[in-house]
Amino acid sequence: MTFEAAATPSDPPRPWRGKVSVGAGVAACLFVLALYARQRPGVISDWDPTWVGTTALLEGESPYAAIRVPPWPNWLLYPLPALLVTAPFTFLPLPLARGLFAGLGTVAFTYVITRRHRWTLYFLLSGAMLWSWAVVQWAPLLIAAALTPALSWLLAVKPTLGFALWSAWPNRKAVVGVLLFLGISVLMRPGWIAEWLASVAKTPHEPHLLRPGGFLLLLGLLRWRRAEGRLLAALSLVPQTTALYETLPLALLCRNRPQAATFAGLTMLAHLLFQLGPQGPWPTGAGYQWWVLLLLVYLPAIALVLRRANQADSGWGPV
Repeated sequence: MTFEAAATPSDPPRPWRGKVSVGAGVAACLFVLALYARQRPGVISDWDPTWVGTTALLEGESPYAAIRVPPWPNWLLYPLPALLVTAPFTFLPLPLARGLFAGLGTVAFTYVITRRHRWTLYFLLSGAMLWSWAVVQWAPLLIAAALTPALSWLLAVKPTLGFALWSAWPNRKAVVGVLLFLGISVLMRPGWIAEWLASVAKTPHEPHLLRPGGFLLLLGLLRWRRAEGRLLAALSLVPQTTALYETLPLALLCRNRPQAATFAGLTMLAHLLFQLGPQGPWPTGAGYQWWVLLLLVYLPAIALVLRRANQADSGWGPV
C-alpha cells in the first residue's frame, strides 16, 4: 500500500527544510543538555535505562537484568531493537548522548513534517514536543520513520507506538524491515524476548480504552478509510502512559495553520495544567493527567476527524 502525496508549488524547498531541521535539532540538543545539567543527582530521562541497558549488552551482560527497581524508577521497557539503535550513542557520555539523541530525532521529525508546509513548525512549539525533549523520548524519530518507508523498520524499537503509526500509514517495507530487524536481534541474543516481556509485565501501563471515556477514541473507526481515523483507534488499544509526549502523533491530524496552532496551544495548556496537578514519578497523577488529555487533546482530535469524509486522503506523503 502506498500513500504518495503530489508535490505542490507551496511545498518548502529541500535546502530550506534541511536548514530548519538542523536548527531545530541543535535547539533540542541544547535544551536537553541544559535541562539535565540543572537537575539534582538521580534525576533521569526515560531514555537513560535504554542507554545503560545497551552498555550492559555490549559488555556481554543481560540488559534487562542491568535495570532493577529500585534503584531505578522503572524496568527496561524497550525491546532489543531499541538497544541496537542506541548502541552508537554509548560511545558518548550519557549527558551528551541524551542531547544528541533528542537532536537527531528532532532533525528527522522536522525534515519529514515540513515537506507538507511551513506551518508544521508549530508542532515544535507544542507541549507534546516539549515533553518529548524533556524526557528524551522516541516519538519524534518514530513519526519520521512511519512517514518514510525506507526508515519504517525503526518502528520495531517501540512496538506500541510503532503499531499505531503503522496502522495509520501501512507499507510493506515496514513489515519486511521490522521482521528482519527482529530476526537479527534474536540471532544476537536469543532469549531477549522472554526477558523483555518479563520487564514489561511489571509496569502499570494500560490502553486508553480502559480509562474513563477512552472508548471514544474508537470513534475513529467511523473514518477507517482515513489514516487519522485509524491512528485514533489504534492509540486507544496500545498500552501507554498519560504523559504528554504520547499525544505527539496527533499533530498529524492537522491539515492547515490554524489546526497546527491550536494543537500547539492546547498541548501547551495541558503542560501548564500538568504542573498544577500531582507531581512525582509516573503513575503519580495519572488519573488527573488523563482527564486533562481527554478534554484538551483527545476530544478535539476526535471531533476534527469526524468532521471529515470517510475517504482515503493522501495526507502525509513519504519523503
